[in-house]
Amino acid sequence: MPQSDAPTPQQVNFANTHPTMIAFHCAWLRRFFDVDESRLRVRVYLHEGLDLERAEHHWSEITGIPLGQFRAPYRAPADPTIRTNKHEFGCAYVRYTCTRTHRQVMGLVHALLSSEAIPG
Repeated sequence: MPQSDAPTPQQVNFANTHPTMIAFHCAWLRRFFDVDESRLRVRVYLHEGLDLERAEHHWSEITGIPLGQFRAPYRAPADPTIRTNKHEFGCAYVRYTCTRTHRQVMGLVHALLSSEAIPG
């Protein structure tokens, strides 16, 4: 198989269990960047024994990303010795693949972290 000289597109990723944080991230991307909605993906991390279909519908509603753009979920094996309080809807991983947007986000992060406004 011939190798491609095309660069691999960079991704902007965000994961959280809190619906407000996920909604904020999606709204922020859409508000400040030229987002091609077809490039948005979601992957749900959910413990076995919890309702995957319900969780995916939940995150689709929160993100505004259609279920057809969800990727294979990660199902964590049930192990009561490790954790007893599992998140009902799991953790959502939102991925946006776009090198230009990745560069813009990383530029903002660099500017914010190098700012004199942030002590330390």
